[in-house]
Amino acid sequence: MKKFFILSISFLLFTTFSFTQITVSPLSVEKDVRAGEEFVATINVIGGNTTQNVNIELYQLSQDLTGNFDYVEATPDNFIYSNWIEFPNSITVSPRSTTPVDVIVNIPSNAPFGTYNFILMITPEVETSGTIGIIIRYAIRITAHIQGTVITRVEVEDVKIVPDEEGKPVFEATIANGSSYDLVISAEAILRDKSGRMIERLPLKSSYMEKNNITTQRVLKGNKVVFSGKPMYLLAPGDYKINLFVNYSNRQRVFTYDINVPEEGFNFTPPTELALILDNTEFSYELYPGAVKTFVINLQNMSNQNVTVQVGGEDFASLPKDRYLLSWISLRSPSSFTVNTQRTSRVILSINVPKEVENGAYYGKIVLNAYDESGKFLSQKKVNVETIIGEVNYDVELVSSNYEKIEGSGIFSALIKNTGERYIIPKGSLSILDKDGVSIGVYDLLSSSQEWLVSNQETLLIGEVPILEEEGYRYILTIYNNEQRLKVFEGALM
Repeated sequence: MKKFFILSISFLLFTTFSFTQITVSPLSVEKDVRAGEEFVATINVIGGNTTQNVNIELYQLSQDLTGNFDYVEATPDNFIYSNWIEFPNSITVSPRSTTPVDVIVNIPSNAPFGTYNFILMITPEVETSGTIGIIIRYAIRITAHIQGTVITRVEVEDVKIVPDEEGKPVFEATIANGSSYDLVISAEAILRDKSGRMIERLPLKSSYMEKNNITTQRVLKGNKVVFSGKPMYLLAPGDYKINLFVNYSNRQRVFTYDINVPEEGFNFTPPTELALILDNTEFSYELYPGAVKTFVINLQNMSNQNVTVQVGGEDFASLPKDRYLLSWISLRSPSSFTVNTQRTSRVILSINVPKEVENGAYYGKIVLNAYDESGKFLSQKKVNVETIIGEVNYDVELVSSNYEKIEGSGIFSALIKNTGERYIIPKGSLSILDKDGVSIGVYDLLSSSQEWLVSNQETLLIGEVPILEEEGYRYILTIYNNEQRLKVFEGALM
């Protein structure tokens, strides 16, 4: 018997199986309507390689405190708006053709103002013979915003500072949408000491926002979502003030709270780590022979004591000496200065490009050391500086690769070398092919750091892959610089 895994998704999912499955577009439809109106939403179902029967069911949209959405099968008993929507319960989709599905939404004339969400779950039927397969089903959201007198009601509940897994302080605020409409919400907090002096601003995100790398959260009507953020400069227990800014529907509300942070249960950041905070640790300029470029490093002392900062320089390891940059850099501000607690300062530098210089990329590091008033070392920060003269190239070499079985999982590693002129921040995408040349999956390979990898330097990219018991597997390894594709390598895996 064939086994199936069913995936419910609200976005288009591509896997090595997707060309045999249906695809659906669009994935959401939103309409502004009035009570008594009707509208038609057309959903296009695109066939795969075979004729397939496709089931269509109505679900409700729900949301938990993390901001994540879920789907609950709708019936007339648990979803009183189910009779507003009409659609076929099933369709037949021909290979590589598009079958439109008309969804009719009838809004009753006495419907209250507000947002109404309908989820159409579109699921293909698959034959039950053969080996393991995957069923991809699509959750299509159809939203009707019934227009009328708009009353928005946003409240904040349960504001607190809690420890995370490491005991670091985390600010949490539960934001409730008491409106009749769904709201798109963003939030930010200002942390102040008990006298009202600002310590820091911090953006707040839900777990759903973090997972999807977005800056706003849709909160369904009648729902509440927890927004949180980690203060960097909450260094000790005590009394604090919080200003919470909640933005929604082109409006903003500000809430103010007094919060006591106890000593027990928290692991506060040592103040020495905050003696030297920089607003930028990377500078890159495209210049020409004879050019002069001035730049500024802004810094803060967020510790609880005054510090002395000393400025120096350092070359990149493994970089050819003819690509050193430090001899071009001159300091325009003092090499040693004091920064009082909770204050800012800056370092002013100039790059003086020689008139006789070859095209290429040149590198150096500005090193800042912070000491307390007795001369004890507290903190060090390094600033990368790059100057590009003329045209430069990117290139990378695969030095070696290896596959190992370690503690119940497969590990693939690739040692790469930057053989180009300019720095890269590398990562890899590994596709594993079986003996028939079919991909069994694509896996990420990452470096242990996000430091600049300059010319002639090497780094190891590592990723977890399936355990492979048989021989004959091959790999295709694509190396990227951030999102820029650099080079592709192929080889035998085992």
